[in-house]
Amino acid sequence: MHRMKYRYESEPHPHIYIEELVAPADYERMRFPDHLISNEENFGITGSDEEYAHVMQDPLWAAIHDELCGESFVRAVLTEFATEMRKEGCLVDPDLFRLIDFVESREQKEASSLTGRTDPNEVFTRLDFQSKGEGNYREFVHLDWARRIVGGILFFSDQEEEGLDGGELVLYRDRAFENDRWCHDPEPVIEWAPRHNTGVIFLNSNKGFHGPRAIRKIKGRRRWLYYTISSKVDVWPTAAAPP
Repeated sequence: MHRMKYRYESEPHPHIYIEELVAPADYERMRFPDHLISNEENFGITGSDEEYAHVMQDPLWAAIHDELCGESFVRAVLTEFATEMRKEGCLVDPDLFRLIDFVESREQKEASSLTGRTDPNEVFTRLDFQSKGEGNYREFVHLDWARRIVGGILFFSDQEEEGLDGGELVLYRDRAFENDRWCHDPEPVIEWAPRHNTGVIFLNSNKGFHGPRAIRKIKGRRRWLYYTISSKVDVWPTAAAPP
């Protein structure tokens, strides 16, 4: 069985760099479902879309989905981030989480908060296929919704092969940090260009600012999986609300 190759890094804020997501031979056989991604506004497919079930008929895609969304991998990720989760006051206890079967719809994905009360330790995953060709793609320094424990960008394209100028994933430090989930004075610290079979999973704490570089030119497509482990409730307490 292939073992994913990754390493944990603490700076500029906690993240896991994935050096090899799947076995190289399997990666060569995988074909990203660009033909199913037709809506340029959303540039992707998510678990509640009909097209998603079609992709999962491919055993290679089903295998990586099952690994990333399975309890063993979720536990491994939360264990890597456990110390920082506790330090930053995360409401999820990495030792007491319970992985639940929940599909966050496209509409729920866009909502800043989900309604209802539930135990923060009930967590779920999502794994979206996203692909972007020509068109507006701005630089965007941000945090994911406060219910996300971690986020991840897993690349399925290569910057040079796609004629891509820009599109790097960047982690930022806020030089005027106020613990309000708003980046007041962003300083780019580390970045990764899209490279085949690599990725980054980052802790979505109040310091976990990240975002893509603007795409200035592209001949092909920037392809990636968006991955997250989430709770149904906001899990990162803040000092104040964002402006």
